[in-house]
Amino acid sequence: MCMWICILCLHSDIDSGDGNIKYILSGEGAGTIFVIDDKSGNIHATKTLDREERAQYTLMAQAVDRDTNRPLEPPSEFIVKVQDINDNPPEFLHETYHANVPERSNVGTSVIQVTASDADDPTYGNSAKLVYSILEGQPYFSVEAQTGIIRTALPNMDREAKEEYHVVIQAKDMGGHMGGLSGTTKVTITLTDVNDNPPKFPQSNQPFSDPFLLYSAFKKKSRRMESLYHSCKKMKKKKQYNSHIKK
Repeated sequence: MCMWICILCLHSDIDSGDGNIKYILSGEGAGTIFVIDDKSGNIHATKTLDREERAQYTLMAQAVDRDTNRPLEPPSEFIVKVQDINDNPPEFLHETYHANVPERSNVGTSVIQVTASDADDPTYGNSAKLVYSILEGQPYFSVEAQTGIIRTALPNMDREAKEEYHVVIQAKDMGGHMGGLSGTTKVTITLTDVNDNPPKFPQSNQPFSDPFLLYSAFKKKSRRMESLYHSCKKMKKKKQYNSHIKK
């Protein structure tokens, strides 16, 4: 059973209902997408129309004599506009994004803007009105609902503690309300290094690495060396003296 949708009913003022008038249709999609009942003047769509494929059609209808096809009235032009419904989810320009931001950036620092589009009619209802939200990546980052700009949300993020973050952003149509369609994208954010760590000497395994201990040890060693020097000096004098006595 063929179910066609009646989109328009035409009727001529001279149609008395005796069946002598025939209605004909011409124009964009006539005979394929749109057909007319030549007796009643009712116009039907033979298939589901998609506004994203074509937003409107221009057609011509006319009443003619059924036997001779002689026009009884001038043709009438009319436009069939396809009304939008929310049948297209938002789509991001890229499936994945990559961005860098300096570590220890202030809260609210802009990182990157992600953008989604919706094929539905932006002039009709909220089918194409998008709202952005963050699904993963909190509490480190946030996203502006209207613009899709991702910003830092925590202070003092340290690259030495964690260098890379994975964020998931959602765009939802219908103004973000229940029943809206949604799409997501992934963003990899890398913290770049800043000069925030002073140089450090490596820990020595040798004794006396402490300057005070090293100084104390040096003084002790110096006293021992001095004592040894004097001992040697005395021994040398004594040897010289003994040698003189023997002579």
